[in-house]
Amino acid sequence: MTAEYLLAHDLGTTGDKATLFNTEGELLASSYLEYPTVYPEPTWAEQNPNDWWNAFVAATKSLLSKSKISPKDILGLSFSGQMLGCLPVEENGVPLRASIIWMDQRSVKQAEDIRNRVGEEYYYRTTGNRISPTYTISKILWLRENQPAIYARAYKFLQAKDYIIYRLTGRFVTDYSDASLAGVLDVNRRDWAYDLLQELEIPVEKLPELFPSVHVVGQIERAVAKEIGLSSETPVVVGGGDGPCAAVGAGVVRAGQSYNYVGASSWIAICTEKPLLDPKMRIFNQWHLDPNKVSPTGTMQTAGNSIRWLRDEICQKELSEAKEKGVSAYKLMDEEAERVEPGSKRVLFLPYLMGERSPWWNPNARGVFFGIALGHRREHLIRAVLEGVTFNLRVILDAFEEQGASVKDVRVIGGGARSELWRRMMADIYGKTILVPTYLDEATSLGAAIAAGVGVGVYRSFEAAEHLVNFVETINPNLDLHARYEPFYNYFMKLYTSMLPLYNELASL
Repeated sequence: MTAEYLLAHDLGTTGDKATLFNTEGELLASSYLEYPTVYPEPTWAEQNPNDWWNAFVAATKSLLSKSKISPKDILGLSFSGQMLGCLPVEENGVPLRASIIWMDQRSVKQAEDIRNRVGEEYYYRTTGNRISPTYTISKILWLRENQPAIYARAYKFLQAKDYIIYRLTGRFVTDYSDASLAGVLDVNRRDWAYDLLQELEIPVEKLPELFPSVHVVGQIERAVAKEIGLSSETPVVVGGGDGPCAAVGAGVVRAGQSYNYVGASSWIAICTEKPLLDPKMRIFNQWHLDPNKVSPTGTMQTAGNSIRWLRDEICQKELSEAKEKGVSAYKLMDEEAERVEPGSKRVLFLPYLMGERSPWWNPNARGVFFGIALGHRREHLIRAVLEGVTFNLRVILDAFEEQGASVKDVRVIGGGARSELWRRMMADIYGKTILVPTYLDEATSLGAAIAAGVGVGVYRSFEAAEHLVNFVETINPNLDLHARYEPFYNYFMKLYTSMLPLYNELASL
């Protein structure tokens, strides 16, 4: 019997991971290629789309070489991709500039212009999202105001996965999930927000065709297939943004289920059958890969990136020792943090190194260590950063429950979930059971592969994920530690509130 496979590409913030799964959801091989991010100004972040393509080609070739499978046995190819980007391309698909990626905060003025023009409440009730410089719509307006020649020449504005799909098929498409976090989808009608676009004078023609994540775009153009080593008969399925793909890869496909992704950024999301509109607008709504479901979400900007910054700028000792021992510096950092009691000897960290989305929606927020005294050491700072990120995620989790969502357990995925210390810390701070799936780094890719499988008919629906996703660990909260964390959690929120006027004043200097 001929084996059959599903190929997924996860175009993340730091690189592209190509993964190959069989139809039972087993990971057979993976290959990862990095690409750089450029920071032209403080709070600006850009990537070259040609770097995405080159990584895609190289990762595909490496994967085929590792797995030694026939390209003809690949039933379908789909994608997960970083969201909220802004890549203007000409009619022939040639990029007009580097892509302004999700973390970029340059369009603060344009976000304020949207607020003044249409109002925060109208925008939230239409799109399910807060007005923010993070979203694609603000970045499009920044281009129109600051690079008008590029804006005028732009035929389409694309997300990362959409650009690769164009290179493969020659078609400009996107899916509901990416469109929802571009800030241009009417979340109540699952279609473009035509009235909003008209009010902001953005032609809908500059946006790609809109499809469900399971839509088969077409097959790979013959010359391109030859270049990358795939069969030209391979169906290309649209796929979705990294968040909704992660949901499926974590097995979150029924209403009431939840997961927590911990990577460069981090988010908590649940699955619902309709949008969840928070009166305080702390959470936002993105479309699930299942076209009949929504994934209300709260995303913080710098979760894993806070730990990475700490590693690179403060933990030089651990970096050096890690190289000598051939181990991860993060493992050594965890070992130091474990020597510190919960609460980090009253050192708190506000993890806002690139502004913040949920729950505060404040591009002016900045990182703060608070409470440092002589006698505090590096291990206190390490634990404080882990706790600070987790406190911020707890605020998001509480926002869901305030809206009536019942969260019994939380599935954790992403690179940060490899930390045993951090997983236990999440259980204790959240006061929830933590479930750990087999695939942490590959959960997002598995979600994209399942989308490919549904698209080409391997699976009847996304409920197949419940049988494909297995769990290897269950962590119940330590209720004594949960109670011990509560005063620190409450002080964390008070600290942010106290800093708010100082953040705004700093931004005006």
